[in-house]
Amino acid sequence: MLDSWRRRVGFRTVELDRRADEHGTGFTFVVNGERLFARGVNWIPDDVFPSRVTRERYRERLGRAADAGVDLVRVWGGGIYESEDFYDTCDESGLLVWQDFPFACAAYPEEQPLRGEVEAEARENVVRLMPHPSLAVWNGNNENLWGFRDWGWEERLAGASWGEGYYLGLLPRVVAELDPTRPYTAGSPWSGSWDRHPNDPAHGTHHSWEVWNRADYAEYRAQVPRFVAEFGWQAPPAYATLRRALPGEALAADSPGMLHHQKADDGNGKLRRGLERHFVFPEGDFDRWHYLTQVNQARAVAAGIEHWRAHWPVCAGTVVWQLNDCWPVTSWAALDGDGREKPLWHELRRLYADRLLTLQVRKRGLVLAAVNQAREAWAGAVALRRMTVDGVVVAGASVELAAGARAVAVVEVPEGLRPEGPAEFLVADAWGSPRSSEVESGEGLRALYFPAADREIPYPKPEFEVTVAAGAVTVTALTLVRDLLLQADRLDPAARADRGLVTLLPGERVTIGVTGWKTPDVAAARAALYCVEPSR
Repeated sequence: MLDSWRRRVGFRTVELDRRADEHGTGFTFVVNGERLFARGVNWIPDDVFPSRVTRERYRERLGRAADAGVDLVRVWGGGIYESEDFYDTCDESGLLVWQDFPFACAAYPEEQPLRGEVEAEARENVVRLMPHPSLAVWNGNNENLWGFRDWGWEERLAGASWGEGYYLGLLPRVVAELDPTRPYTAGSPWSGSWDRHPNDPAHGTHHSWEVWNRADYAEYRAQVPRFVAEFGWQAPPAYATLRRALPGEALAADSPGMLHHQKADDGNGKLRRGLERHFVFPEGDFDRWHYLTQVNQARAVAAGIEHWRAHWPVCAGTVVWQLNDCWPVTSWAALDGDGREKPLWHELRRLYADRLLTLQVRKRGLVLAAVNQAREAWAGAVALRRMTVDGVVVAGASVELAAGARAVAVVEVPEGLRPEGPAEFLVADAWGSPRSSEVESGEGLRALYFPAADREIPYPKPEFEVTVAAGAVTVTALTLVRDLLLQADRLDPAARADRGLVTLLPGERVTIGVTGWKTPDVAAARAALYCVEPSR
């Protein structure tokens, strides 16, 4: 025998529906004939030294992506072509891979010898990766077409080549020759034509960064892009990760080590402005700052995903920036540089579940949306309760919702159930009226709507009882307890909790599973519990 070739293969079809319609130009994944809302995350190199990323580490990181309901992983163009272990793991986990060619946020000359190197590298990797059934789409670059239009490149380049010939010429020809069954897109973002702005939300893929950079996260609800390929909000890593990376430092939002580990332009300023729109800024209180910035990250991403999923099929996907991190830094990641989950990771499990219940304000008023991405229809009663923050039920009713397979059902909230003023809020429980006081019972889904910013809400002082047992912390609310979080790594650096933020109504309780905590203690558990408090 002179030669052999052995690979595993998978059989499926993946298409991109990019047809024009009354809303613009779509960008919808169609897998085995099924149109899907893509529930995605962006992936960056998992370590600054790629040789340290083992097969087991890929399985652990990507496994947590799948556990969070993710079905699409975008390999970002500012990173690398990953090893076979990455793509093998995606094959086995049912994760679709969006593969960028490695061009990002820069101009690249198209003359020799670089042009020949670009073509050789592209050919090698297309042939290497094409057998993987997880591979769903090739993308020419990250933000370079957008950069040429908006970032002053055209004037500075003064006619010099910058990469357009790669994205609109060379790379699509290579893919068409070597991997003709897979779709190719010239870039992200890309509206499909120079006749439109490259980042036009009505056409193709869209990157939403104006919100993080300049606005409140509520502004995510101002648009319905066809496909959101990047958006995100920052938060610091877990407390134990900071303690490992900054031993001995007196931690503060602006302490030397924290600033060194903040690489975003005016990152701390954006975190502060984002907090101040919702909370009284906790001057001099690092623990509260740490907790509230993590709450804000989870709420910001939730605001976007809930809005965009509820507008399916006009919007056909979200790809959160980002899943993972390669440094113990303040960043947009859901898993920090040491692999610990931020509250955002737990929130993604809710946001990316097949079924999602959400309350939203639209032009016609407050609406309830049932988002169903399951193969089966979803129908039943939803219990609505208009309540005060002191726990009094002002009004209640039951409404019927029916969402077909891979569909969204929307109904208006009756006028008498809409909260009036900052002291009231709305609770929607599906299906059943009301659901069990055991929040984790799994009997249904819950959506909450507070009409005011937290700093304006007259919350009662949160009161709750705590009990501990081996592997569990149980909290029973005596008042409204909003966004309760057990920071398990404060109990032990190896400890992890099985859930993130949870809001309890008076009388409700939740049991949080904890692994890696060797000596359960009520006082320690209470000290590791955080929640929203009245503005001071």
